[in-house]
Amino acid sequence: MNQMKKMFFSEIGMKVVNLLFFLSLFIRNCGVIFVAYAVWILYLLNCMKKTSSKTLKVVFSFFVIFASVMIVINLFFLFKIQS
Repeated sequence: MNQMKKMFFSEIGMKVVNLLFFLSLFIRNCGVIFVAYAVWILYLLNCMKKTSSKTLKVVFSFFVIFASVMIVINLFFLFKIQS
């Protein structure tokens, strides 16, 4: 489990996040975008926890807020299209 955590929160983890966003471009209306944003939020929260710089914490916080807003917007349009 620790090895998996270490791998996820390294550069390989960011590559996985990028791959999920790339896949979401090709696989529409399937929920991949929600997984991509959720994994990105987890990655950013871990980065916030590990950094000691207040500036980076603020930047990561803005990205977390942005990703959260994007999840809400995507959910809104997903339910609007379905109904």
